[in-house]
Amino acid sequence: MKILYCYRHGILGGVCTQLFHRFRQSIHSGLELHCLFNKDHGVSEMLGDFAELHFGLRGQDMAEWAEKQAFDIIIIIDSPEYLEMLNGNEHGAKVFIEVHTSIFKNLEYVRSLNKENIDGIITVSDYMIGIIQDRLTNELSEISIQKFGNVLDAELFTLQVEREESNRIPILWVGKIDDHKDWKSYFQICQMLLEVRTDLEFWIVGGQTCPDELTQQVFDHALEIGILEHFRWLDRIENKNMNKMYAHVASRGGCKLITSHNESFGMSALESMLSGCPVVSSRVGALPEVCEEGPHFKMYELLDLEIASELVLEIISDNGTEDARGKLTEINNQLVELYSSKKRTSEYWEILKEMAK
Repeated sequence: MKILYCYRHGILGGVCTQLFHRFRQSIHSGLELHCLFNKDHGVSEMLGDFAELHFGLRGQDMAEWAEKQAFDIIIIIDSPEYLEMLNGNEHGAKVFIEVHTSIFKNLEYVRSLNKENIDGIITVSDYMIGIIQDRLTNELSEISIQKFGNVLDAELFTLQVEREESNRIPILWVGKIDDHKDWKSYFQICQMLLEVRTDLEFWIVGGQTCPDELTQQVFDHALEIGILEHFRWLDRIENKNMNKMYAHVASRGGCKLITSHNESFGMSALESMLSGCPVVSSRVGALPEVCEEGPHFKMYELLDLEIASELVLEIISDNGTEDARGKLTEINNQLVELYSSKKRTSEYWEILKEMAK
């Protein structure tokens, strides 16, 4: 079976990480895998060993190329421009849409889908199925929507419970510097925490794609609200090293804080917990589906920052206790069964083959 994935962003982000997990687990399955991106922003080093990568094909050139390649399946991931390029061409492939984004403005394209140009939809959570159904036309109300939850490398993200002495406890935030992930709310919570405890550090990971002007705004704001001396900025950490980051934060008694306004799944929360680092998160999107709440995972209502700060204080006070370590070990075993790429990826290919019949 010859399959083409179309996604505009050739970056080391969440979508390409999911492709990586699927591809490397299918290496002996007889699939011929291709990917089309606008540009290469590091994706070659992630996917180049598992699929043939193509860049920059646009418009009629893309449509004619796809027709000549004679793909069996074309999967378009949150990049409707590729669907427009294919319209009206006799490419002969089954076309499926994969929906990963939870940003509402980026989901508007779902409203314009029609039964002439797609054969099915795949998404990552029950929450996203509901969001998609609300946006489909009556014509598409009966179309197949299949769920395949994200997976992760449970051999990379493994439980670490050792503690080390530290003068400062890190409160970690990971994500793109934007309003959706809401770094400003993170800073507000940091400010509240610092009023109670001065032995904290505030770490942001993910500023590599941040424009210089916005980066300066982040540092200016940290200075303005009085947290700059406790602030650390890390541009980028490779996915293969994130376990070490989470484990280090946990070993120093810290936690991960999520202030996002919406999430289609919740990968970073899972990666953190599997590494032994507890999580405090906004109760949004599919995050409540990821895992039960407990000493390892606490949730607050979006923008209720006072409660968020209280939960952070609770979780770092409990982190390292025998009860917390025991709960982490118990929940780790459950999460491995639910989300391990090694255990789960074959289900994705079975879903795809069934949809393609």
